[in-house]
Amino acid sequence: MTPLRRMWWLCCLLWTACAGPEVRAPRSYSQASMDSATAGCLRSPACASQVGEDAVLPWLSRAAARAGQAAAMMRLWEAAEVARVERVLVECAKQANFEVNERMLGPGKRTSPEVCREKVVDANGRQVTRAMQLGEAKHAAALECVQRALGDTDAGRFSLEPRYLRDAKTGRIRWLDPEEVARWLAAGQFHLLVGSIAPDVVLHALGNPLKVQALYDFKFPCPATNDARWDTYPPASPFADRPQNAVYQDLLASERAPLLVSPNMGITQ
Repeated sequence: MTPLRRMWWLCCLLWTACAGPEVRAPRSYSQASMDSATAGCLRSPACASQVGEDAVLPWLSRAAARAGQAAAMMRLWEAAEVARVERVLVECAKQANFEVNERMLGPGKRTSPEVCREKVVDANGRQVTRAMQLGEAKHAAALECVQRALGDTDAGRFSLEPRYLRDAKTGRIRWLDPEEVARWLAAGQFHLLVGSIAPDVVLHALGNPLKVQALYDFKFPCPATNDARWDTYPPASPFADRPQNAVYQDLLASERAPLLVSPNMGITQ
């Protein structure tokens, strides 16, 4: 095969074998602009095995290297890694439960049915139960704990409270950019989030929150001796009377069933 013919063949191979359906990545994982053939390779790890080190054109060699990176990006969490993350989640739940109780109830004090039913005014001026107030504070503390524990080693492979929405026109699930969500909330456009979900912790492929492997919700029963359980969506919701885990699974189709994390029960379904 002549060098010119060989060059043409490699170009065609890259274009036809590597081009695939585009997945919109989060803005925080932006990629440099490139020609469509190379972009196709980044979306298909199969390119890594189809383009050799002896590519004729320099950009073909670069595309092959990037294809190898793409293969790494598509790698999901291994069983041992998931087990490590779940240990972190349980420890964060326990730590959040203890620290918030100490801060909001007083040293050495614990929740009781009476304490949980107390009426209090939250930071937004709403009257809520003590159980709701404690639950919100413990959720925030647990998520901060997870970020500290996993942020340096697993950045880009997990998301905290990512928001997803089924597109009404296409039926596809969209990952909503947090900045976009913040703008909607600041503008009072709450209707744009109707029908969206936001699991507490999602494990996914590197840089791709839409390729979900496992997801978790923190639950802080009040009192803590109560069983952790999934909430049911209220009548006004598009998911009225359905449990959270069923909706999560329906929209995200994770490899594993959604799981609960609580300080006393650990990881449960």
